[in-house]
Amino acid sequence: MRLADGEWPVGPALPGISEMQEEYNVAGLNTIRQAQRVLVDDGLLEPVQGRGTFVVALPSPRDPATLKQALGDLRAALAHAQVAPDRVMKHLT
Repeated sequence: MRLADGEWPVGPALPGISEMQEEYNVAGLNTIRQAQRVLVDDGLLEPVQGRGTFVVALPSPRDPATLKQALGDLRAALAHAQVAPDRVMKHLT
């Protein structure tokens, strides 16, 4: 995860949604929005209208196995969201 790896430190705005859509090769903007929503709900990101989405906290360190499982769960949810975007939040919560 880019937040956990420190690639996105606290403070700066994340790349734009369309840029991330291209980088992660996902079909819809809603997929990226939903993934960001999960991180907002976890208190890691804060969207600011008209300015972007900012990193406000980093995830707490966890053991590598737990992080790997969480990453796998997120990838599965994002893949599922491309098929059924309205059900991704149920899968993640």
